Amino acid sequence: MSGISSLLSIGKSALNASQVALQVTGNNIANVDTEGYSRQSVTLVNGTYTDGVDVDGVTRSYDAFVEAQYLDKISARDRWSAIYSGLSGIESLFNESNTAGINAALSSMFSDWGNLTSTTASNASITAMLEHTQTLLSLLRSASSTLSSTKHDLQTSIAADVDTLNSLSQGIAEMNRKIDAATEGTEAYNSLLDSRDALIEQVASLAEINVVDNGSGSLSVYLASGQTVVDGTTSFSFTYEQGQTVRQLSSTSIANKSDAQCYYTGTDSSEYTIKVVSNGGVGSGAAFEVSLDGGKTWLTDDDGNVLVYSANGEDGKVAVGDLQIWFGTTSNAGSLPTSDLAVGDTFTLVPKKAVYWYTSAGTPEIISPQQYADGTDNARRLTGGRLCGELEVADTYIGDYQDSLDGLTESMIWEVNRLYSQGTGSEAYSSCLGTYSAADTTAALGDTNAGLVFGSRLASGASMVYVYNDAGTLVSSASITLDPSTDSLEDVVGKSTPPSAARSRPPSSTARSSLDAADGYDFRFGDDSSGLFAALGLNTLLTGSTAGERGLEQRHHLGHRHGLHRPRGVGRAGGLRRHHHGHGHRRARKYRGAHRHQRQDRRPARP
Repeated sequence: MSGISSLLSIGKSALNASQVALQVTGNNIANVDTEGYSRQSVTLVNGTYTDGVDVDGVTRSYDAFVEAQYLDKISARDRWSAIYSGLSGIESLFNESNTAGINAALSSMFSDWGNLTSTTASNASITAMLEHTQTLLSLLRSASSTLSSTKHDLQTSIAADVDTLNSLSQGIAEMNRKIDAATEGTEAYNSLLDSRDALIEQVASLAEINVVDNGSGSLSVYLASGQTVVDGTTSFSFTYEQGQTVRQLSSTSIANKSDAQCYYTGTDSSEYTIKVVSNGGVGSGAAFEVSLDGGKTWLTDDDGNVLVYSANGEDGKVAVGDLQIWFGTTSNAGSLPTSDLAVGDTFTLVPKKAVYWYTSAGTPEIISPQQYADGTDNARRLTGGRLCGELEVADTYIGDYQDSLDGLTESMIWEVNRLYSQGTGSEAYSSCLGTYSAADTTAALGDTNAGLVFGSRLASGASMVYVYNDAGTLVSSASITLDPSTDSLEDVVGKSTPPSAARSRPPSSTARSSLDAADGYDFRFGDDSSGLFAALGLNTLLTGSTAGERGLEQRHHLGHRHGLHRPRGVGRAGGLRRHHHGHGHRRARKYRGAHRHQRQDRRPARP
């Protein structure tokens, strides 16, 4: 009987093993199209000579090396896919192959100016020029608005992706907990592994990651830049929030228990690294340099010289790009620090929304992608995944397109106003208020500290003003000389009073210049070799300096028609007489002159 029992036992074990194998095979067939499912197989082992065969467990087909390579390719694919999608939308904005856009409007406007040189008194020519100018300005504003809308849509998508990343990290941590509690080698265990791998692949789609096996089935997930996403059963959080200012003090300032903090107003798509390069108090000797790539290179002027800015308090804000920068204390932006700034003090300004990773201690660390001037990625930031691509489009590519659009707008405004400001219309002025203001009326107009929109375009030269009496007789003239490297707005005001016939008004609270005629007199503008009139917005046609500014408009209404005349005593053809209503200061374009040098050319100023 024992022999028969042994045979039956062996047969039973064989049937049981085959049944398990058939169940696993059937499960494989049923899940052939299930995303994330790994094929499973039964592992059989020899039993004793009376037990037959045993099922040792159910294993899944998995190769850690292949999976790591796959995760890496997912991240690269989705980064460039996000960039391609974003740039495709922007490309359509500037595609003028089938439609009349900015290029056609610009050509029409300059063609109108050419017509006006031979028909200066033609109301039809004047009206056409004004209409085409308005069309061009509308197209520029529309393009800028579309770029802003595209950026806003991307920011909404980025915020949603960050929320998804947080949910996935929590899901992986929960899977680790369940896997730790499950029995290894079962179908349920393998299903948990597949579910976790699916979550990890979704994380890899959002950001480039590395996965580390902790043993006993638990995994840790890290961003390729080093930040922890999941550590066993603990998940870490990410946020998409307004950028924070980080200060890193030198040993000297730490010893002095410095309370200095850097502040700013404005927004920008770049991060600003402020490094103190001269010891001294705020407003009394301290100076700083600025980098847009984390301190790898520094902003330079057109000659390649590193720009140095004065460190001032709130009353003397310094214009750098789109920002107004000043120094206060950690508790009060309007108070001066109690100790001097020291060489090596560094402040990082993030005037935009950025993605942050929070440590276990609750300390935020920015991980938004950053490129150096040579085009390489900052390895301590996001370098792959959809989040990286979306952030690059929103902050870098759209920012570059906006800068190019603003550069075109700024150049057009300057060149038009440069010529227009030297002419006159059918009537003379009794008063003229400039449209551009200076942040510091005592700083040289060509200095960045002056904050004058077109200050970098000024040249040494002279500007002419002609004064007439009520009878229209020329009674006097004045030549306002300018050296932009030394003359401030207050210096210019002191020079700009023609003999006994007109008076210059001191800069107002908005730091704009004004020229007023004395009773019984009026005046006209003439040749200007320095560009002073255009830079101050005196006798100009256009206002503003960027494509998206609300105040970018022509200062003539089409219902008013004025003839073009050569002013008496002036040898240059002029432009249309403007209405004498003033406009507020328009912020300088971000990368004009020196600032554009680093962003577009990416030529390191100083490694």
